[in-house]
Amino acid sequence: MQNSPAPRVELNKALKSIEEMEHAKSLDDFEEAWKAYLFRIERSFNKAQAHFKKSPKWDAWWGKYKRLRSSDELLAYLINARGAEEHSVEEIVGRDGGGIGINPAHGNSLYIESLTSDAFGNIQIRSPQAIKIDFIPEKTKLLPVLNRGRMYPTPLMHLGKPIDASDVCGVARLAHNFYSSFLLEAELYFVK
Repeated sequence: MQNSPAPRVELNKALKSIEEMEHAKSLDDFEEAWKAYLFRIERSFNKAQAHFKKSPKWDAWWGKYKRLRSSDELLAYLINARGAEEHSVEEIVGRDGGGIGINPAHGNSLYIESLTSDAFGNIQIRSPQAIKIDFIPEKTKLLPVLNRGRMYPTPLMHLGKPIDASDVCGVARLAHNFYSSFLLEAELYFVK
């Protein structure tokens, strides 16, 4: 069987979407790159399936991947997040609001004499001691998704290992690595 470049092209576009998320200048740009990633990662798999199923050995070979795609929390979530994005009006990403942390520069306690803010959001703090201000940026988070009447919670595991679902780019890279390995194994098995 000949190789097809189509699945790898889509996989590379999914990787580009991850890089766009990592360098996004706004949460809207991040969200658009995430949605593009979901589309491309699933399309890569679909293109591989369309190509390799021409082999009579396909059905026996891909069974373990078919099971993983439905049983693995991360893979099932991504499939259904793409489905919810494509076929419904359900939100698939949310935003954690940013904020400000005011702490003592040294020690564990802080005394604030006054704290005021004006209509422009400018804050003035008066304290007899040194203070440390941490600015916490707003960020995107995965939401549970509803697809075809079934709820898929944010994934906590992938291939039996815990994952940090708050790290959207890390989650995307884990799945990209999975599909990259899948495609490599398919090419090694089917392409002669």
